[in-house]
Amino acid sequence: MSRSSDERQRAGRPRRGRWLALAVLAGSVVLAVALTAGSSAAPVTKTTVTLGNTATQPDPSCPELPCQAVGSVTGFQVNNGQTSLPFLVPKDGTIKAWTLTLAQPTNSQRSFFNGFFGTPPEARLAVLRRVPGSNPPRYNLRSQGAIKVLSPYLGQTVKFGSNLEVEKGDIIGITVPTWAPTFAQGLASNDIWRASRAPGTCTNSTDIRQGEPQQKVGRRATYGCRYTTARLLYTATLVEGE
Repeated sequence: MSRSSDERQRAGRPRRGRWLALAVLAGSVVLAVALTAGSSAAPVTKTTVTLGNTATQPDPSCPELPCQAVGSVTGFQVNNGQTSLPFLVPKDGTIKAWTLTLAQPTNSQRSFFNGFFGTPPEARLAVLRRVPGSNPPRYNLRSQGAIKVLSPYLGQTVKFGSNLEVEKGDIIGITVPTWAPTFAQGLASNDIWRASRAPGTCTNSTDIRQGEPQQKVGRRATYGCRYTTARLLYTATLVEGE
């Protein structure tokens, strides 16, 4: 018995439902493979770098004589005896922490610094960028951290949290609005730091007392004073790529 023309036409048609089911199934397989591949991908490793870190660190100058502290200034280490530009940011990232090694001045020494620079002792981080071609060098203040009062931490190495975004080529400095005993002296000639003071105002006590730290974000300042045989005792922890 022969089939009718309608039956032959139905037999020759593609079975749409079957192909649709196969297409959905194939898509599910592709999705499963993609999810499996994604789940097996290695996590991105973030590198942590401690800027300014050295194998050994000198003691701060106080309470031994002469007892010295930094005050009314923004500064950064140019050379720490082991590395040139130790606070130059190598890659974009975030400063997640910073440390200060603080002396324990005597009561009379603290009274002197309080009277000379103001009270209480305090400091903050500064993110600087050199103005190209400037000489003496000028730096733009790109951002800064919160001010930290240091009185409770004298005689200790203290660690503060931070969340400052930085870019490759920035310099991490410290700003001292009043004073901070985070200073070592009598070191080798390749221990060098720069200060936000104009040339010719580097050593006179009146000029130093009347100095102004760089604290206006987006403004520029001249770093015309270069000091040798001394070190600012701070570090900054950079997490690259964060």
